Amino acid sequence: MSLLADNRHWLLFTATVLSGLSTVGVALVGVLATVSVLVTGGSLVLTVGAFLLGTLLLGGLTLVFGAALLSTLASRAAPPSLPRNRHVANVLHGLEAAVPPLRRLGLADRFEPTLEDRRARLTQRYVDGELSEHQFETALSELLDEEERRVPTVEVERDREPEREKERET
Repeated sequence: MSLLADNRHWLLFTATVLSGLSTVGVALVGVLATVSVLVTGGSLVLTVGAFLLGTLLLGGLTLVFGAALLSTLASRAAPPSLPRNRHVANVLHGLEAAVPPLRRLGLADRFEPTLEDRRARLTQRYVDGELSEHQFETALSELLDEEERRVPTVEVERDREPEREKERET
């Protein structure tokens, strides 16, 4: 990776801090300029308008840098200590549907329990006596059916050999 990509979070942090400080600075200068115009006279509307516009633009830039920083930090975070939970994953899927840029982070996928996790949980519930043998077998069958639906079928190369020979003959 490049130097910029490796240090992106630090660059965004610096940009967020500098633009935030600039926003505060422009707002303070605007207040002082407004007071000065009130005391000495002059165009109050132009003075306030110019500094208000500058403050809003820099504030927006600060928000953009801050959001990019949070996005970068979230994408770098690998929460191995956080348990995978279907309820949390469902909430995150809903948020990703409502706010499409969040999909890029893939947070819902990080919290979605894997098939192995779900199978282990099901087995543990059976061992603990929470499920009868019939309930366990039914749930396991449903889990395996779901696994088969998720895994795409792959054509085996030798199954395609007769098709290729027919194509060559024609």
